[in-house]
Amino acid sequence: MLGKMNDHCTNPNKTLGLDEACVSVINDYNTSVSLYSFFNECNACLNQLWANVSANSNTTLSVSTKWPLHMYYVQNKLQWCHNTYRFVEHGHYGWNISRGSICSSIYTIEEPTNPYLPILTVFIILTISAFVNVTTKCFIIFVRGFLSRSTGADRDDTESLNSSGQTENGPGVIRVTRASTRIKTIDAFRGIAVLLMIFVNNGGGEYVFFKHAPWFGLTVADLVLPWFAWIMGLTIVLSLKSDLRLSISRSRIIWKFFRRSLILILLGLIINGRSTTKLQDLRFTGVLQLLGVTYFICASIETIGMKSQRNYQYGRFAFLQDILDAWPQWLIVLGLTATHLLITFLLPVSGCPRGYLGPGGNEYGGQYANCTGGAAGYIDRTVFGNHMYMKTHSPVYGIVAPHDPEGILNTLSAVLIVQFGVQAGRILFCYYLGNASKIIRWCCWATFTGIAALFCYWSKGGGIPLSKNLMSLPFVLATCSCAFILFALLYYFIDHRRFWDGVPFSYAGTNALFLYVGHYFTMKSFPWAWQLDNPSHASALAMNIWTTTLWAFIAFLLYRKDIIITV
Repeated sequence: MLGKMNDHCTNPNKTLGLDEACVSVINDYNTSVSLYSFFNECNACLNQLWANVSANSNTTLSVSTKWPLHMYYVQNKLQWCHNTYRFVEHGHYGWNISRGSICSSIYTIEEPTNPYLPILTVFIILTISAFVNVTTKCFIIFVRGFLSRSTGADRDDTESLNSSGQTENGPGVIRVTRASTRIKTIDAFRGIAVLLMIFVNNGGGEYVFFKHAPWFGLTVADLVLPWFAWIMGLTIVLSLKSDLRLSISRSRIIWKFFRRSLILILLGLIINGRSTTKLQDLRFTGVLQLLGVTYFICASIETIGMKSQRNYQYGRFAFLQDILDAWPQWLIVLGLTATHLLITFLLPVSGCPRGYLGPGGNEYGGQYANCTGGAAGYIDRTVFGNHMYMKTHSPVYGIVAPHDPEGILNTLSAVLIVQFGVQAGRILFCYYLGNASKIIRWCCWATFTGIAALFCYWSKGGGIPLSKNLMSLPFVLATCSCAFILFALLYYFIDHRRFWDGVPFSYAGTNALFLYVGHYFTMKSFPWAWQLDNPSHASALAMNIWTTTLWAFIAFLLYRKDIIITV
């Protein structure tokens, strides 16, 4: 049931909870009626009983405001007054169902509060802080330049340098740290991803758009995992080129990638072990496991296929060198993607339509209640049994069959995300001259993947819907498009124009894996978090921002100490 009798709506001494509103249903009929409702996110979820309203009554119910609600009532086995409405938190609404075929619209009795004011406040504070920071830096640079010109310090410093780079007091010293030799754009991108993951994993202010989509669609939280996989692919090129330059054998390089992948998988199992003490209930899959497997697959393909030297024989097609040099790698990855699609749409699943991509449960009136995830869900349940993500209750679709968002087919699909990251890395390291051309290429790839996602038709009723739970092809393409755009913007401001040094995100990106693992083991523990007696979006948002800021500060301390924890 999506609504219920709630004295919070009628008792002035009690308050509504997060994402709750009240609706008063007026029934002037001399007979009782049955109310039915379902979230508009759910396809054809009819016959979901909401409440029974007695004759000649005014019944007040609480409703969830997370998604638009579709409502109707049944009298004498006939459906009346289908209505879809987006309720707003803490509002009080009315609905008159006594007019027969002339349906009443939803009207407002008490105006709701604005649940988005805390986000607006935080945005204004961050904008002002960034403006003050930039202005202060510019002022300091201006003052130092003015004082240098006034005192002739520049001339004296220049004259004190001899041809060997020594000063009057001895050789000049430049402090080189591990952190200072890293590419700031990569660390900034990775830092954005890990801090965003910490924020959404800790609650994201309890806003629905900072949660994963129920099944279809795309939210901010859904971008995090693909971005991690994408930037991981980019760093494969960086690591591989460095190793080949040192003449390390390709077999040793593959072994190094395998070792890294194995460590990621073991860390993922350790994180999963926090929630159970029974081996028979240990979840085998997870985010780090998916990253580890896809990393090894793409790194091995790239190690075998990458040329040691640049190829200058393409003539007029030299501008496609990064693609032509890697056509065997792309052929393999596209073959894996085609395999994923063939299994998804052709594998027969007992009791389910072939190619089913839905969540099961109440969708389509419960016809496919046990078909959650289609072929992907069937394979995971068959292979893993209880060793998978066992959440079976969905706030939108009701009771669903177990399905793992990081399962076998999803991992196979995620290989394409890592490969797009590898392609971005080729652009970064293949074209040594002309930063503008690199940015243009990344933007072209963003356009290509974005248009391709649209062609896949990502709506719920389309050919291949956009779904993070299935790691569907349009989801892969859409998130990679966003990754290309974000990386191009960061590269422009950080490494090309040098308007920004990537702080504070570059600090977090330097030790992204440490922050990712650490935030799981400190989640819901003081001082990172505490119990909220009367939670609101404002209080939850403040606590989640504090948690994220605390981890960002820890990353800053590690950066200052030149401590970089990698695998």
